[in-house]
Amino acid sequence: MARFRFKDLLNDYLEYSHISNKEFASRLGITPKHLIDILSGKQGLSAEVIEKISMVTDIPIEYIYRMEADSFLEDDIENYLKVHNLTETEYLKKWEYKFLIKNNYIEFTDTANKMNIIKDILLYLRVPTIEQVSKIDENIYYKSKNDKPELLLLWLEKCYRKMLDEKVLEYKKENIVNLVNYIKEKAKENMFDEENLIKYFNKNGVYLVIEDDVPGSKIRGAFRVHRNAPAIYITRKHKRIADIYFALLHEIAHLKSDFNKAKAQNIISYDEDIENKADALAYNYMVDDEYYNNVCKKYDYDIEKEKKIS
Repeated sequence: MARFRFKDLLNDYLEYSHISNKEFASRLGITPKHLIDILSGKQGLSAEVIEKISMVTDIPIEYIYRMEADSFLEDDIENYLKVHNLTETEYLKKWEYKFLIKNNYIEFTDTANKMNIIKDILLYLRVPTIEQVSKIDENIYYKSKNDKPELLLLWLEKCYRKMLDEKVLEYKKENIVNLVNYIKEKAKENMFDEENLIKYFNKNGVYLVIEDDVPGSKIRGAFRVHRNAPAIYITRKHKRIADIYFALLHEIAHLKSDFNKAKAQNIISYDEDIENKADALAYNYMVDDEYYNNVCKKYDYDIEKEKKIS
């Protein structure tokens, strides 16, 4: 079905106003041939012509730009789908679009129109073209195979938007000790208070976002640096308190060892990806190597000693 474009609106305007192409072209300062090409869709609108049309017709210039941008995006999507031999539905399935709609993951303008759903996803990800989606992936670092890049991008964007609502103090390297000790203290108390946890991380200069992922993804967490402040994202798939705190310690391990790398890339942790270095450091945060070797590994290990040594 043909889509309504600004050229169609302009044709309707000229017909309704009983203005000939020759007269209108004269008012715009362009040739009749140029106007005919615009009205037929053979030629796009330059910024100069858009400004002149707005002045002559009183159609808001922002409205013209928005319609033109929308048309460009639709053409871009249609060309992409054609080149990759995909239908709109096949492309949207990559994004688990039915879940997104059902759970209001994104604010869609028209859930009955699949082209609009695709456009809303691209706008949500803040990309001007559909090809640009794959470029975002270049700023992501992960060791395991990522067979659900679309779901990862949605989750990262959701976390990023929530992160912007947080206010963090200055980050200092020594704050890592504060964070580790705080987590260990709360773990011992078997307590989990998300709001206070986020406030404590923010107080120590670290953004913290805990957010649902999209079913089908295997994301465990992510670490990045935003304007020189570290940011930790973890999913809500961790059901036990111990799992949540270990996931946090794992990302803190990235904070300790990968701060500079994260300035250029999001570092992603997956359930299936055992990142030995970060996991080892996270385990050591929980039970340091000296204590484990000198107490836990001994044949006469007595759990009561934990109270004296911890």
